[in-house]
Amino acid sequence: MGVEEPEAPELFSDKVLRFRICFEKNVVIPVKEKVVDPLAQIISLASEKFDLFLSKIGNVMVMRRIFYILLMSIVAALIIATDTLPNGKARGSNGTFSDHDLLLQYAKKSIDLSKIERDLEYISSMPHMSGTSGDAAIRHYIKESFEKNGIRLAGEEEFMAYSNFPGNASLHVYPKGDIEGFDIQLNEENFSPMSRNGEFRNTAVIYGNEASLEDMVSLKDQGLLDDDFILLLHYGDYVFQQMLTAQKYGAKAVIFITKPYKDNKNVVQTRSVALPQNGTGDALTPDWEGSMRDPINAAESEYLPKIPSIPISTNQAEQILATLSETGVNFPNNIFSGSSDDCRLDLVVQTAIRERHPVHDIVGKIEGSEQSAKAIVISAPRNSVSYGATYPSFGTVVLLSVIQLYQEMVYKFDWKPLRNIYFISFGGSEFNEAGATELMEKRTEALKSEIYTMIDVGQIGIWDDSNVLDIQCHPLLADLFQKNTTNRKFDVKVDNIHQFGDWTPYLARGMPVAIISSPHVMNRQLPIGTVQDKFGAIKDILEDKKKGEMLREIMLYLVERSLELVDDPFIPFSISSYVDFLSNTLQDLQRECSDTVSFDEVFSGATLWRNTKSQFEKWKREWTDLMYGGGTYIEPTIIAINRWTWNYLLSGIGVAQCLEDGLAERAFYKNVIFGPKLHVEKDDPVRSWTFPEIRDSIANKDWSSVQAQLNTLGSILQNTAHYFLENKNLHGINTNEF
Repeated sequence: MGVEEPEAPELFSDKVLRFRICFEKNVVIPVKEKVVDPLAQIISLASEKFDLFLSKIGNVMVMRRIFYILLMSIVAALIIATDTLPNGKARGSNGTFSDHDLLLQYAKKSIDLSKIERDLEYISSMPHMSGTSGDAAIRHYIKESFEKNGIRLAGEEEFMAYSNFPGNASLHVYPKGDIEGFDIQLNEENFSPMSRNGEFRNTAVIYGNEASLEDMVSLKDQGLLDDDFILLLHYGDYVFQQMLTAQKYGAKAVIFITKPYKDNKNVVQTRSVALPQNGTGDALTPDWEGSMRDPINAAESEYLPKIPSIPISTNQAEQILATLSETGVNFPNNIFSGSSDDCRLDLVVQTAIRERHPVHDIVGKIEGSEQSAKAIVISAPRNSVSYGATYPSFGTVVLLSVIQLYQEMVYKFDWKPLRNIYFISFGGSEFNEAGATELMEKRTEALKSEIYTMIDVGQIGIWDDSNVLDIQCHPLLADLFQKNTTNRKFDVKVDNIHQFGDWTPYLARGMPVAIISSPHVMNRQLPIGTVQDKFGAIKDILEDKKKGEMLREIMLYLVERSLELVDDPFIPFSISSYVDFLSNTLQDLQRECSDTVSFDEVFSGATLWRNTKSQFEKWKREWTDLMYGGGTYIEPTIIAINRWTWNYLLSGIGVAQCLEDGLAERAFYKNVIFGPKLHVEKDDPVRSWTFPEIRDSIANKDWSSVQAQLNTLGSILQNTAHYFLENKNLHGINTNEF
């Protein structure tokens, strides 16, 4: 048997020579013969013809130069007329600051309503739940928009989270005395995100209005909750509260009734039934990012309800309500609860559960020029069970338009903000704000250090005639959003935060947040959450001239406020408003407590914060006098360093006033001043969303716990105030030195 000898290896020089010959034969020569030579002949012929034409006018060389000058002048005039060249006029440098008026004037004339309409038409053209093909298409569209606008894509984060999707559901009704009963036909619209699965046979149904505590007590007092029962409810303001109350009073399942939309009684509204008052994010990795350790069992999760739920339409509900007798509790809507022997149900809720399913966040960034370790976030939710034209797709479109405006200002004026801006499209919002929360849990320390404000634009809309913009925000931001609103086409209503959303994990860790909303979207009015929420239904509104002007005003307001936050020399927090808020709220809290409870520690802390306010306002006045009063206009380096120190301290106020281990019963919430009570009340958002642990203890009349928690709060207020007051570099500016 012969053995082949290995071939000698080819020399590198021979490889290069072979490549050069091959490239010349297959590329250079064909391109020369088929492209370059014919093009050269055409140009030569055109040149001869052009010279012949010029020779009829005058000297060819002279006329060529004149023609070239004329052509370049026309091109330059066209470029200048289109207003696309950067001119550098707005950018501050060497101790000066940007011209915001110039930037805003440009933003006002650059708002592109036709682009908003085009973006919305595409984004709302398909259902796009997290982790579906629809979401993949929308993510690709958003990333393309980022890239077209020159926004640096800081990353597309993928997280694994507990999710569920429409599956099989059935409902069979047995009226009293009817052993056969009848089916109510269900489909994919009859679906509740984050619902448990379950199957119930021959179970009584009781109508419970909206399952308020008063509603449930009335039912219990009449003995209607003694046996197994399914609770039939109208949607209330807080679905999570309805679920918590229903399971507390022993309901086996909940059926939610959707109100009619206009004359349509067949619409079904889909709303999440997660329990965010216990925490947001992945239900199986509470208070930690999913990759850090193994998930818990779904049955142990405090973020999921313990009972199944399903929504139905008014027409479907009327078939059940017709079987209930006019007995039991007569609710204010004149519907009776019925009795436990009026009607029985067979109910099957079988959603498609994915305990580990991907959700995605898309993050873009504009770099700051001065304090690049500090940033704001402008964000919007992205995912919808259905088409979601008015919500959340319109919020996504607003986010894309804001990105375009900022990037045009960057290009046009060679401008950079003083601090960073992050633009985030959050995924997984229908799954208990999974995307926003998991991002926070993955990068907690970095975000706590860098982010000093989050602005959510997802609830902006122009769908009603209220002409009101609701701003929910931290008291540090209240003055910023309230000022200069008299000449707007809308009224601004600034209030305390009283809603769950993608901002919740940021608020829970102390970061000041602001949620900009229209009442229609904030209250999830129909057709939001239904298949009727399509682009075609709102196209005429978008094309209405008055609505277009309203949208321009809202966009400009949003850019103006975010520009101040990111590009004012001082972070525009109002310590004065914050101190007033503390003083007033603590006095109200004291009135709710037993006389045995002492508020000495917290009032001492509030007093120190009043001193902090005075010190900051004095320093800021002196800085303003130095910069603008004496005609200096250029900031000395030592003063700039002190201003940066003030900004650093201001940005950390909220984060410093948190407990590292969280509230005793709800560790997800670290913020002792702002956050939800276990049982929130819409009519009193200040009571429901301030001092959550203390208010829960007051509700239980646990005065010893109240005292301990007040003492802890007092220590936090005192320690954080001392951190300001003891910084010797911030006590004043000697203007004579400059």
